[in-house]
Amino acid sequence: MSDDLIQKLLQAEQTASKKIREARAYRTKKVHAAKVEAIQEIKLLRDEKLKEFENYKKEKLGSTEEQTKENNKKTEIEIQKIRKQAQINQNQVVDLLIKTVLNVDTQMILDQNKKLKH
Repeated sequence: MSDDLIQKLLQAEQTASKKIREARAYRTKKVHAAKVEAIQEIKLLRDEKLKEFENYKKEKLGSTEEQTKENNKKTEIEIQKIRKQAQINQNQVVDLLIKTVLNVDTQMILDQNKKLKH
């Protein structure tokens, strides 16, 4: 009788061990499947967000080529403005230089010479 009880306990223990192994295998399989699914979802979400970002970037900034063309246009306009301004002011600058060179204060030069001699 006690041998039958021991056999039943051993058999119950083996059955419990088998169920535990099956449960662990099932859990491992589920965890692996969940990881694979999560990686796929992350990839899809990442691709979607990258597309959204590229669209946003194109919308807000335009393409690099378009920006370069626009910047070149703006630069050329600014250069033309500066050239016009220089042309307008050229005569005034020449006149000012001539006045400055020709109108030398001789008294100041004499005073400086006196100071140097002492």
